[in-house]
Amino acid sequence: MKRIVAIPSDGPDLSDRISEHFGHCNYYVGVEIDENKNMKQVFSIPNHGHSSCMEPVLNLKERNVTEVIVRGVGGRPYMGFLQNGINIFKGVEGSLKENIEIYLKDILEPLTGPACGNNGPHFH
Repeated sequence: MKRIVAIPSDGPDLSDRISEHFGHCNYYVGVEIDENKNMKQVFSIPNHGHSSCMEPVLNLKERNVTEVIVRGVGGRPYMGFLQNGINIFKGVEGSLKENIEIYLKDILEPLTGPACGNNGPHFH
């Protein structure tokens, strides 16, 4: 089964760093993962801001995203992902490619609540 994993990013490429906060990233990057765990970048959406915290969540849902990897995320987007059946994983400092590789090894932990990077709980 193919999966599409989205990651908030500082740049548009897999070599760029994961953003510290979902809503404040420069790009949302999507990576398709096939049955053999091959990865292929399928989208890179610039984040020009948004009018509500749910706007980027719904945008990713429309692109068939099944999982997200984040360093930090506010309460409303966190709940939006859960309500839309999108699994949320806590990313590690590093590139998008590094995060995907760790995800594929089943090492990334599920995110159990909203948090802003290493700064603890955060609600919007």
